[in-house]
Amino acid sequence: MFQRARRTPWVAIDAGILLTDMADIARWLMDQFSGAETEILLENYIFEGGVWPGQVIDILVAKALAGVRVHVTLDAIGSHGFPPAWISRLRAAGAHVHWYHRLRFIGMEHRLRRTHRRIIVVDGQWGAVGGFAFADAWLGAGMSNPPYRDALFACRGAIAQHLRLAFARHHPGFSAFARPLPDSGTIKPGPGTDWGKGRLLEGLAPQRWGVRRRFLAILRAARRELWIATPYFNPDPVVRRALQRAARRGVDVRLLLAGRITDHPLLRFGIQAYYQPLMQAGVRIYEYQGAFLHGKYALADDYWGTVGSANLDFLSLWFNHELNIELRSPLAAILLRSLFVREFAHAQELAVGRWQRRPRWRRTLEWLLSVLDRWVQSRALGRRKY
Repeated sequence: MFQRARRTPWVAIDAGILLTDMADIARWLMDQFSGAETEILLENYIFEGGVWPGQVIDILVAKALAGVRVHVTLDAIGSHGFPPAWISRLRAAGAHVHWYHRLRFIGMEHRLRRTHRRIIVVDGQWGAVGGFAFADAWLGAGMSNPPYRDALFACRGAIAQHLRLAFARHHPGFSAFARPLPDSGTIKPGPGTDWGKGRLLEGLAPQRWGVRRRFLAILRAARRELWIATPYFNPDPVVRRALQRAARRGVDVRLLLAGRITDHPLLRFGIQAYYQPLMQAGVRIYEYQGAFLHGKYALADDYWGTVGSANLDFLSLWFNHELNIELRSPLAAILLRSLFVREFAHAQELAVGRWQRRPRWRRTLEWLLSVLDRWVQSRALGRRKY
């Protein structure tokens, strides 16, 4: 009953936009905030001090002073770099700032359960999800590395109201958001535009694991192709076996993962211990080159796609609060396919033969880190069954 109550229905997408360059994502977000007339809802895992985040704060403060309802929810761990002075500015202007789940050293599960969601809703009309964060590192500012490769999917219509309700579940005063905005009527799509349907896919730890169950269902249902982009690949054994079985039955399974440019190099070494069994089963693995791949999206059989915050790792699948948009949209499938083809061209595909000849010291390091990873997963999951 809990799952049925939380499952949102498929609704028509009136208009949509898929952005993958961080400069375009930042520009779109600031344009939306600047044009807000009644309400801005913002939830993010990472919001830290910097030039671009400061510009966003300036817009939010100005909008709050102008009478726009501004509500911000930030994860207390991921956004630990959020300057206290910004909190004072926002609250003095009339904005509401809520910290999700401040750290308490009581139980590993409590510490692991974070809100990893990215939610933007403006005036109840446009809603956006993705893997983006409000930090200068994403734009490559002041760093030797180029801007992150991320993804934002925004859509207009009824799904924006569903995003408002999802936002309210992490924000005090649920009743204030439960009512649709008076001016949030459906906007008809333009001529010749068919965005299909979409719905929210929520990871609701700890009672249900909707994201994990949905990924497993797609892994078992795919017949032709299944392409997945995720910066952190560390799923539980059941998900890994589902990937291998899909490849063995002839599905074109491809994983687009972060390469040498990553914010967790040790994690990358640890998960590489799982590469060989996957490749031997027929899974094709690509590591992105030249930038940090941080986007999380997937495509299956040209009829199903998803974009959002969920990684294919055990934290996203078992603990974090995540939010993706599922898509049954031919147009979105074309965009996702074009994105994958472009990113595969900037990635290096690993060959089984060459991978088997990697140095012994590297194999040893991978093995040690994989043992540590399995121990951490077993401690975190406790008595839960896969």
